[in-house]
Amino acid sequence: VGIIGPWNCDPIFSKAFPELASRLAISRLNRDSKLNQGFWWDSILLPEACQTPQALTGLLHSERYASGLVGIFNPAVCGAAGLLANAWNKPLVSWSCLGEVESLETLLIPMTDPVGILHAVLRSFRWAHVAVVAADEDLWREVAHGLIQELRGRGLPVTVLRSMGRNQEEAREVLQRVKRADGVRVVLMCMHSVLLGGEEQRVLLEEAEDLGMTDGTYVFIPYDALTFPLPYHRVPYSILTTNTKLRLAYDAVLTITMDSPEINFREALEEAKEAYELPAHIEPSQV
Repeated sequence: VGIIGPWNCDPIFSKAFPELASRLAISRLNRDSKLNQGFWWDSILLPEACQTPQALTGLLHSERYASGLVGIFNPAVCGAAGLLANAWNKPLVSWSCLGEVESLETLLIPMTDPVGILHAVLRSFRWAHVAVVAADEDLWREVAHGLIQELRGRGLPVTVLRSMGRNQEEAREVLQRVKRADGVRVVLMCMHSVLLGGEEQRVLLEEAEDLGMTDGTYVFIPYDALTFPLPYHRVPYSILTTNTKLRLAYDAVLTITMDSPEINFREALEEAKEAYELPAHIEPSQV
């Protein structure tokens, strides 16, 4: 199984320990006869470039390394990746694909559609007008474009799309455009969550606090948390305890994430350490 992702070029994904994670999953799979069906499984990491053209080019070489693929973060590559997997007759399991993929027989989406969940929440609160702000990277810009197309296809007016870096002036300019837009109630943030170390989101929220946009006038929704179970129950996040401005701004953040009722990610990681399945030096709060 090839595990595809931006392991080398993205500052947050580089902290995900994908080699250890895949090794842990494979070892548990091989110990469970009900799951492995008598086969011996192995995994290999396949790096995905952070630029869209290079990510597509790199995918062409993955056929020789694996009989099945998990990954592809960039949704712009999903269509081509699905066609290639179909031609190779190899399963491609991707959590980040947006749009119509039902016609691609070997492309599998292992989770509920994040855009569908987001649309249900927006409809429930009657928040029709949304703005999308993306980090200034190919990966996140492609996520933002795919998200906009999906939301517009469901009848929601998306009035602002801007990308920004870690510069305060850029964040202020983006937020000023949001304020000038007609009827915007929700700001969708296509970038790494500040709770995971995302600098762009920290700068954006701090500027929103300075501009008085976190008093309930606007709702800020992180898109990335829709795609994984972000620990939230009795979990401290140090950045919120050490940064007063960010903590105040975070009152305006609505996090929609998967539930993990039996055990959260950090607890599962601690259990794996105690069972000597993972090195003892790995700190869950840093992964």
